[in-house]
Amino acid sequence: MTNYRHILLCILSASLFSPIGLANTHTVTVFQCVNKNQKKVNISLANGQYIYQFGKLNQKPDITMVRKPEQLAARYLTPKGDRFNGKIYEVDFRNGDYTYTVSSSYLDSKHIAHVDVYQKDKLLTSISCLPNTIVDNLHEHIFDLPSDD
Repeated sequence: MTNYRHILLCILSASLFSPIGLANTHTVTVFQCVNKNQKKVNISLANGQYIYQFGKLNQKPDITMVRKPEQLAARYLTPKGDRFNGKIYEVDFRNGDYTYTVSSSYLDSKHIAHVDVYQKDKLLTSISCLPNTIVDNLHEHIFDLPSDD
């Protein structure tokens, strides 16, 4: 009987640490930042779904949206000018008439990030991220999302 329990325990342990087991329990931060009013924007990937959260630091988020990759729209732009080269990564989370566009821009050595909130096509607000609070891994996910051409 002890041998049977030992085998069962080994099988259970192995399944918990398999790539599939880890993928179902692992959460990846895709993007995160804080604005001057101490509100945090966070995009995470868990169980194959993207989670957008916005709200005061260390409190329950005011907004939480969970979307499958095919429900998102993404853009990758490469603006060029006489004096700069850039990369811009954007992803849209839609919620009814509202769209939350998370944007991360690399213009030469400068990194800027913000969230624009639209109602239909009208810009309601733009939330700028404090530079030292930005965690940006959008570039690792943007090409796996549907493009918004």
